[in-house]
Amino acid sequence: MITIRTYKDNGPYFDATKGCYQASCLKDVLFHTRLAMEDREDVIGLFDADGACKGIWQLIIEGHVDSAGDSIVDHEAYERLKPSTKSQWTWQYLLNQLQP
Repeated sequence: MITIRTYKDNGPYFDATKGCYQASCLKDVLFHTRLAMEDREDVIGLFDADGACKGIWQLIIEGHVDSAGDSIVDHEAYERLKPSTKSQWTWQYLLNQLQP
């Protein structure tokens, strides 16, 4: 059984939202992960049956501000984080955010 956990920071005026979905087959894993990406969740984590984290994906948005002061999104994608690289602090922070 795989657990997909999501986290979304809704800004300073609203509480953050968390989701937890169970998947018993690859089809369900892909379905819930795709749904989370379409909903633009900030963080998506996959956990195995023992509760060990198998992967974390973080939404990365790159953009700029035009001359009128409006924000323009140039690129939006999910980045996979690994615990053993330079992003170890970020990995631990996001892992804490995904905990129930």
